Amino acid sequence: MPSLNTYADVVRDWRMLLDAVERSPEVKEEVEKERLGVERALGEVEALKARQDELTALRQQVTQELKASVVRGKESAIQFRAILKAKFGPKNERLVHFKVAPIRPRRMVVEKLPAAPAKPAA
Repeated sequence: MPSLNTYADVVRDWRMLLDAVERSPEVKEEVEKERLGVERALGEVEALKARQDELTALRQQVTQELKASVVRGKESAIQFRAILKAKFGPKNERLVHFKVAPIRPRRMVVEKLPAAPAKPAA
């Protein structure tokens, strides 16, 4: 018999095994201890699978809440930095401490003219 790897296959196999024992009263008394073990394991597996499904749903919900919280936080940070910029002034270098670029004077770019070629020696 091939190995059972999926949760559904294992549960179906155990249920079929328990049903087969219920239909065979001649062996029921002899395997009662083992039947109880399989029944107990089936109950535990089903309870844990239900919990796993619940936690998956909770994880997805928490992920959505986390993303929404990050969006709200980004908006608050933008507003906070804007207030700092208004308080200190747009040219104050202290803004760098809050990761805000202050307005700085532009540098003059002097374009260099190419040097005249040297005259060849005659």
